[in-house]
Amino acid sequence: MIRILYRHASGALVQNLPVEQLASASRDTNAVVWVDLQGPTPEEQQQILENIFNFHPLAVEDAMNSVLLPKINDYRRYLYIVIHSIYHGVEMVDLISRELDIFLGPNFLITIHETAMSSIDGLLADKEHHNQEGISRGPALLLHEIMESQVDRISRLLDSFEAELEMLGDIIFQKGDISRESLLDDLLTAQSSALRLNRVLQPQRDLMHRLAQTDYSVIPAPARPYFADIHDHLNRMVGLVESMRELAHSTIEIYMALTNHRMNEVNSRMNEIMKLLTIISTIFLPLSFLAGVYGMNFQYMPELGWPWAYPLVWVAFVTIAGLMLRFFRQRGWL
Repeated sequence: MIRILYRHASGALVQNLPVEQLASASRDTNAVVWVDLQGPTPEEQQQILENIFNFHPLAVEDAMNSVLLPKINDYRRYLYIVIHSIYHGVEMVDLISRELDIFLGPNFLITIHETAMSSIDGLLADKEHHNQEGISRGPALLLHEIMESQVDRISRLLDSFEAELEMLGDIIFQKGDISRESLLDDLLTAQSSALRLNRVLQPQRDLMHRLAQTDYSVIPAPARPYFADIHDHLNRMVGLVESMRELAHSTIEIYMALTNHRMNEVNSRMNEIMKLLTIISTIFLPLSFLAGVYGMNFQYMPELGWPWAYPLVWVAFVTIAGLMLRFFRQRGWL
């Protein structure tokens, strides 16, 4: 999908400028044009990037393929910039990144992304905003507004991510079954998300520093402090992400330690139960043997002589059991 916002030198705004008029509009150095390509086809990218704007083949190739890290290339006539925005994934603490390719020139801004981005959709739809702000201040400051909107949203996501990570830390100290796989999966996902955030935000912070400090021809000097402000925000976020990464790592270590401790407690209780059952079985083993042998084969015990001597058998049983219990207690088994 191709969306074009055009501001004439007179100040008139045209939304959804036809692609057929884009070539002539881009040649007007006093006008500003913003071309947004959402989920473009290779034919649409070739038409815009190669046929109309005649960008360098290497920049076009990068724009048509995925670039893992933020970057900036200076082609003198324009800048090619790659930044990444952060979004919630499917799982609770899963954060994913989406690429945004940017071509910034003296009178044009081209943004390329695969899926909808609220920071871009909101600006494109708000025509009144561009009468005083947005595209009316030039492509460089328009780019700043897009990046500032994304940074603000990332900041809110980080606050939510931190709260969810702290909630996972509270769960592992609650009583109950903490050995369920979903909790460990959430903790590992949180650690992976923190690493992904760190890998994206650090180079993006350095990129903003270059936009603020380097004398690029397409970025006017009055616009540089705005990018320096974004750099400050990203610098704070990088420190926050680093602390969250350490928190996720520490939470996993605590989870594993608590799980092992509780499993040891369970094993200890099971050992006590097994020991008690073993002692009971050991005590009754000789008694069962004697009762089985004489009870199954004789009407009365020949060693005792007479049936009235049977009470002595019970005394013998009790004595044997008592002696075995005393022996177990002396050995510390009971």
